[in-house]
Amino acid sequence: MDTVAKLKAAIIEWQERDLPKLYPRQCSIQLDLPLINDIIGVRRCGKTYFMFQQIEELINNGVPKSQILYLDIDDDRLQPLNGDELDRLIDTFRELYPLQNDERLYFFLDKIHNCPGWEQGIKGVYDRKKNLKIIISGSNASLLSEEVASRLTGRHLTTRMYPFSFREYVDHYEIAMDLNTLPYSEKKIEIKRLFHEYLTRGGFPEVILYPSADETVLLQSYFDDIIFRDIVTRHGVRNPALFKELAIFCISNVAKPHTYNSLRKLFSGFQTISTDAIIRYLSYLEEAFLLFSIRHYDDMLKKQVNKPRKLYCVNPGMMNAVSFRFSEDIGRLFENLVFIQLYRTGHDIYYWQDDRGLEVDFVLKTGLKIFELIQVLIDLSDPLTREREIKGLLSAINHFGVTEGLILTRDLFDEEEQSGKTIRYLPLWYWLLTEEKPVA
Repeated sequence: MDTVAKLKAAIIEWQERDLPKLYPRQCSIQLDLPLINDIIGVRRCGKTYFMFQQIEELINNGVPKSQILYLDIDDDRLQPLNGDELDRLIDTFRELYPLQNDERLYFFLDKIHNCPGWEQGIKGVYDRKKNLKIIISGSNASLLSEEVASRLTGRHLTTRMYPFSFREYVDHYEIAMDLNTLPYSEKKIEIKRLFHEYLTRGGFPEVILYPSADETVLLQSYFDDIIFRDIVTRHGVRNPALFKELAIFCISNVAKPHTYNSLRKLFSGFQTISTDAIIRYLSYLEEAFLLFSIRHYDDMLKKQVNKPRKLYCVNPGMMNAVSFRFSEDIGRLFENLVFIQLYRTGHDIYYWQDDRGLEVDFVLKTGLKIFELIQVLIDLSDPLTREREIKGLLSAINHFGVTEGLILTRDLFDEEEQSGKTIRYLPLWYWLLTEEKPVA
């Protein structure tokens, strides 16, 4: 079968295909804008089904499927496909399904990062073709690289996707609740049960939608695919074994301060490795959306850069499946959940430590203003731990000149005044629900 025939077969198969059952996600894109929409996120977080969700929305709004083309770049019928051939794809579709002059073609390209030269190809069809809406997805931050950004300047909007949030996890089970009365409702017991499930299983869609006894094996396979397919192969990592050990170590030690040099020394016994290599390897892990880092907050950028960073993982399920001992360390699991929720909602996030070593876990900034301080404290029963964490929060409150701070706990709703400042206490499971709006 020649190339054009294969393209036609893939297009016709798409037109005859039924959409799968869909579970709405919190994020959204504006399909009425003429800009290119790029959807990025970690492997297996649901980008393909989010595309299907947009297609379903178009069809429900009266757009016929003959104006919609979805193609998976990994489809063997499209291989070898490069950016220069995207014009031919569109022309082949329009030959099969002619459009009137005022009709728009919605062109969904999944896993675009696997199409060599896609940047120039997308720019070309965007500039040349009329009445064309382009939506692309990818599993690494190369979609945001300087080269791509310069080529698509003014032409694209980015949507970041993550595995299911706790709110989406609860919505999947269709539990009706009123957040205002939930703390006093019998529903609280069910919500807390789901929270403990989520803390163990995480939010990767396949784990939630198709539960099985092999969830850990599935998550480990995701990890291996990210390490070897998305990073080692893509970047030509010379020592895959060392790279994987570094990734496991980082996931096993989330929320702990580290420097590039401390990691280099830690792995120098495994094999001689430079600080530059450590920096490069960590950037690969962030590019693949597996890990994220935050810096110590300081008014002087030079001091900020030289301070240790903290790393966080994209999902608690991945952490439990891959790390050395994570299920036993509930405190850092809680802290990681807080970070991911803050990150996915677009906050500028830092941690902070005073000269005495007292620390606050999260400093949230918008523009030049610090607007919230958050401490994560699971065990309130130990008076020494509680005193230390409150002192750290109060030190940050005074340093940044804010009026209150928040402590996220296992199950405490409370508020108190200390040294003229307000400290609020909320359970993490409740805070996670209030930080996002429910799916409509």
